[in-house]
Amino acid sequence: MRDEHTAGMIDELAILRARVAQLEQSAAVRRQIEDPLLREEGLSAALIQSSPFYFVVIGADGKTRMMNDALLRALEYEPDEVVGQDYLQTFVPEPDRTVLSELFKALPTIRSPSKNESHLLTKDGRLLLVEWHGRAIRDATAAYESFFGVGIDITEQRNVENTLREREEQYRSIFESVTDAVLVFDLDGRIVEANPSACRMYGYSEQELIGLSAAAIVRSDYFHGFDNFKKRVSDGGRFVTDSVNLRKDGTQFDIEMHGAGFTYRGAQHLLSVVRNISERKRAEVALRNTHQKIEQLHDVARRLEACESEDDVYQTTVSATEKVLSFAMCTLDIVIGERLIIKATSSQLTPHASLECDLAEGGLAAETYRTKKATIFGSVIEAPKVTAPTQTHYKSGISAPIGDFGVFQVASSDENAFGEEDVRLLELLLGHAAEAVHRIRLQEKLKDQALHDPLTGVYNRRYFNQVIEQEIPRSRRYNHPIGFLMIDVDHFKDINDHYGHQVGDEVLQEVANLLQEHVRGSDVVVRYGGDEFLVLLIETNGEAEDVKRRILDGLAVRNSTIRVFDFPVTLSIGSSHWSPSDARSVKEILAEADRRMYEAKRNQ
Repeated sequence: MRDEHTAGMIDELAILRARVAQLEQSAAVRRQIEDPLLREEGLSAALIQSSPFYFVVIGADGKTRMMNDALLRALEYEPDEVVGQDYLQTFVPEPDRTVLSELFKALPTIRSPSKNESHLLTKDGRLLLVEWHGRAIRDATAAYESFFGVGIDITEQRNVENTLREREEQYRSIFESVTDAVLVFDLDGRIVEANPSACRMYGYSEQELIGLSAAAIVRSDYFHGFDNFKKRVSDGGRFVTDSVNLRKDGTQFDIEMHGAGFTYRGAQHLLSVVRNISERKRAEVALRNTHQKIEQLHDVARRLEACESEDDVYQTTVSATEKVLSFAMCTLDIVIGERLIIKATSSQLTPHASLECDLAEGGLAAETYRTKKATIFGSVIEAPKVTAPTQTHYKSGISAPIGDFGVFQVASSDENAFGEEDVRLLELLLGHAAEAVHRIRLQEKLKDQALHDPLTGVYNRRYFNQVIEQEIPRSRRYNHPIGFLMIDVDHFKDINDHYGHQVGDEVLQEVANLLQEHVRGSDVVVRYGGDEFLVLLIETNGEAEDVKRRILDGLAVRNSTIRVFDFPVTLSIGSSHWSPSDARSVKEILAEADRRMYEAKRNQ
């Protein structure tokens, strides 16, 4: 609306100027009538009384001798109210009274007609501004007798002139103070007026802009817009468009232009209000890029939901930061125990650019993990003690938490390479990554709980059934035997009855620990039921008896030296083995081990 207001003011100024010209023309006609009247010796009373001009005769003593009807009506007096009245004291206000008093004193010596402007007081106290043309009237001896004046009311003219001046000052104030560039073009496309903002925007001085062609400030492939501007205005409309303009030094910038036609100095001109929208355009591009990145991050979120392992999550996250967020150097560290362990790095990161560290060592990564808050720094001076990446040529970066699992750090060799928008998008990505890690860990935990005995931590019979189904075919294929140890805690019922079930549970936990300590890492310890354990010895080649002996020896050491309980714990162990040539089923093999276990129990 600013350009419409400016154009309206300019149109109003043109109307005021036209009114002043009309009044001045009226005054010129009046003067053509006055002069002959003043030269006439015998003035016609009828002409004076019927004239629209003001006539007054003032004696040498300053008393009013005559006022014509036009003047009487203007002052709202009757004839008998003015004749004989002191003209200056009755009809002229201060400070005009002082000026006219000096004039009247000089009249006896003035031979030529005089001209002045003065105010008159009406009967009700209003002021009229009158332009007077007069001369001294002399008697036969050439002595000064009276003053004869012819006047015209210029109150309206002066009000119009004052209004015009105020409007011009207001227009000029707006024109010079408006922050947008305001340019006035003639129809040939030459600049005839430019405000200070235009000079600043285009890099020219006012003198350089005046007379400059629009072609010099509009990029050539947009110059057709100026022709459209002229056509639209000639059709009686206004014009709004986006364009690309040029500064004096040749640099380009995006603008929004509002235009209108108006009369300026008596001729048709074009008014153009120009706003630099380069920042807005950049913001629009950045917003589009952000929306695009968010859409891409939604796709990444779907890929993270499909990841089946933590390593897949880590690699997908780093890949997304490179391809979607355009972060060239980043590391993903996960907390294991009390250390930050590197799990993934960007492809452009140099070897050994990031190091594992203890959380107790402090630094930015540890602080990020502790506070669970992202930190952005524009220079190394701004950053807390940076632990990763460690190379000194990294100038700026971001350190952000990955939920409760770790820390993600981004670095750049340039200062102030990242902004708050980068942090927001990174946090969005890491939020999805944290959810994926949480999901996978929960699945692993549930899976682990489904396959392990909750009291002792060893495998349960469900896991044993899965493993044996896999191992039998594999053993046949590679001709490897499988050994079995069936183990029972002796007198377990008596332990529960005498010491309580809590102690009984502790006995089972200690037995489970003992078995895990004395079998190989490839062997499988299973809580088979109640106080019974089963050890699956994969590829033992008949070493079941050796394993049995190690377990019993270890148990003897615990009973004699460690003394976990106030009573000795004993075990009965029965062994069996299966070979690929064996026609017996697993059930039969386990029954053999169970039978031997009870034989061992009876032989104690």
